[in-house]
Amino acid sequence: MEAMKAKAPGLYLVPIEFVDEAERQADHFGRDNLGAKGNHSAVSYPLQQVVTWFGAHPEA
Repeated sequence: MEAMKAKAPGLYLVPIEFVDEAERQADHFGRDNLGAKGNHSAVSYPLQQVVTWFGAHPEA
């Protein structure tokens, strides 16, 4: 995330927001409790969106 912010924060605004959401979800559910049912999905979904975004934006 630091690399995205340093390189071009405007270009990477969408994936940065997804990473921020994953961080918020991890904080909400507790980082030590991510293995519980549903908690892992709440954090992994925004991260999957980051991967999808980079797949759609190969120039980034």
